[in-house]
Amino acid sequence: MTTLHVLTGLPGSGKTALAARLLEAEPGVHVAMDDAVLARGLSLVDYEARFALQPEVKATIPPLLASGTTVVAEFGSWARDERDRLRSLADGTGARTVLHWVDVPVDVCIARVLERGGEDARALADGVLRDSAHLYEAPTAEEGAAYDGFEIVR
Repeated sequence: MTTLHVLTGLPGSGKTALAARLLEAEPGVHVAMDDAVLARGLSLVDYEARFALQPEVKATIPPLLASGTTVVAEFGSWARDERDRLRSLADGTGARTVLHWVDVPVDVCIARVLERGGEDARALADGVLRDSAHLYEAPTAEEGAAYDGFEIVR
C-alpha cells in the first residue's frame, strides 16, 4: 500500500539511514529537505533559504502519493505542527501515514555530525545540537495515534 513515511529526529540521529532501509523494504521516493538545500548550493544552516524552499519541496509529495508512489519525507520536523502539516499531504491520496521518530541522545548526534564532516558540520554540532536541541518537540503517543503507524527508532 502507498505510504507516506514522516521521519523526525535531530541532525545526526540516523534519519537518512532509516530512509534507505525503508526504501529497501518498500520502493518509493526519498524527499529530503537537506538534499534540496544542497542541490541548490545552499548551506544546511541557512534557515531563511531553507524555510523559503520548503513549500516547493513539500508540493512534490501529494502527486507522488496520488500516483501510488510511497514517499519517505525527511524534513527533520522539530515541532508537532510541522509533522501535522507533512501528514496532511497524504489527505485525499489514499496513502497511509507512518511517523518514525529517530530518538538518539544529543551527544551521539553531535559525534555523528562531526564524523560525517562537511562544510556545515561544526555549525550543526554547536549552533543546532548543543545550543538548540532542547527545543525539539518529541512526538507523544497521542501524536502517534493520528497516524496509521508510529514507531520509535533507537
